[in-house]
Amino acid sequence: MKQIKKSLSIFMAAIFVMAGILGNVTANAAQAVTTKATQVLVPAINYVGVEHSPLIVGDTEKFTVTSSFSGKVQYRAFMFDGKTWAELTKGYGASVDAKTPYVLPETPAFKLGKAKVSVWVKRDGETGIQSNKNGNFDSYYVAELNCVAKNDASRVYANGKADYTVNGMKLTFNKIEGINGIPGPYKYAMHVMDPTTGVWTKRVTTYQESPSYTFTKPGTYMVVVHANTEKSTTWAKYLAQDKTDANQGSTYGTYEAWKTIMVTVKAEDTVKVFDTTVKAATFGAAVNVTMTTGGTKNFPTATKYQVIDGTSAISAIVNLGTVTTAMSIPAKVAGDKVNIKLLDANAKEVKVIEVALGQSGTITVAPVVPVDPTTSEIKATVKAGTFGALVTVTSTSKDAVKYQVFNGTSALSAIEVLGTATTVMSIPAKVAGDKVNVKLINAAGTVIATNEVALVAAK
Repeated sequence: MKQIKKSLSIFMAAIFVMAGILGNVTANAAQAVTTKATQVLVPAINYVGVEHSPLIVGDTEKFTVTSSFSGKVQYRAFMFDGKTWAELTKGYGASVDAKTPYVLPETPAFKLGKAKVSVWVKRDGETGIQSNKNGNFDSYYVAELNCVAKNDASRVYANGKADYTVNGMKLTFNKIEGINGIPGPYKYAMHVMDPTTGVWTKRVTTYQESPSYTFTKPGTYMVVVHANTEKSTTWAKYLAQDKTDANQGSTYGTYEAWKTIMVTVKAEDTVKVFDTTVKAATFGAAVNVTMTTGGTKNFPTATKYQVIDGTSAISAIVNLGTVTTAMSIPAKVAGDKVNIKLLDANAKEVKVIEVALGQSGTITVAPVVPVDPTTSEIKATVKAGTFGALVTVTSTSKDAVKYQVFNGTSALSAIEVLGTATTVMSIPAKVAGDKVNVKLINAAGTVIATNEVALVAAK
């Protein structure tokens, strides 16, 4: 496969950094190409992220890519081991927004020496404007990698799992599991790229054992985590560097290893669960609690309530929407804080929510984190149906409970419970070997992953 390597500006200064592996790369804007007197705007790859560095003999890698383009794109990739090219993907992958990070399949284990990855991109559903014997594409990027031998005296190994937590808008990086090589203790510094703009913000943290960063807007971000130790010869260069957030200069030579992670942060949503009213009564106060649509959705079994002051019940248990007398001295008035205990039909506690009387009781809903398609196995079987085809989808995702089958962006089936067959309507009917997109849905009805899947004949 003869290809001409295109130049990109390299994040962290060079293609071969530290132990000699490609860094995270940022590149061109979408390209305007004239074909047969017609100008066509096509996507151009503007980011290739390497999962970890250094790349050691026996390691595997994952690449994350984005493109400059407004609209949906598809990716295809090939690997060169120094002797032959082999396809990393199985044809073009699922349709994704160009600015949404897309994780390519994990590579085979690397051998000592140089290797290459060629990433193709084209507009979704379109034939690429260029082609060779392997197929068509709109544009491509070739990245070079260098796999090196293990050397505990001069390297830090970062191929372990990244341990981090996301709480609302805050990211906390805990460690790289199994990190070793040059002795620790190990410290980490974070750098962030916003895929919607392609802009890097370097040094959002200094080196710390467990750095954290709070994003200013919701979204999906690429985060490169540098790892280092005071026992490294690079530590002195780090100490001499301007480490302020405002310094966006080169970080080359100030780290021993890195880990790339993709994180999605979302501001917590506030859901109104119930409304309260309070009026003066002959004795105590007359309180009423009525559920909202959001409350019914989040607590479908709640049918009763009770007013609690601290830990003491000050009312009887009554049905939601029914007035109850809250007994206290002095009597409760608007603005007084109480706890409302929601209960099911058997008077079993469902939820306790603090509220100021006369106002609404609310909860905050934790953000839904999309599933990394590469970590969730999805299988889809197919057999002939009376109309269309019967497809059954199963998944290893712990959060997914339902699924829906699509052709591109067009729904071919209803939403169905995982493991249950659904009728897929198409002309001609889908058969084994056909590719479809499967959306995984959690209990709240939110799509948490979309995967392209090849249908397998049902036994």
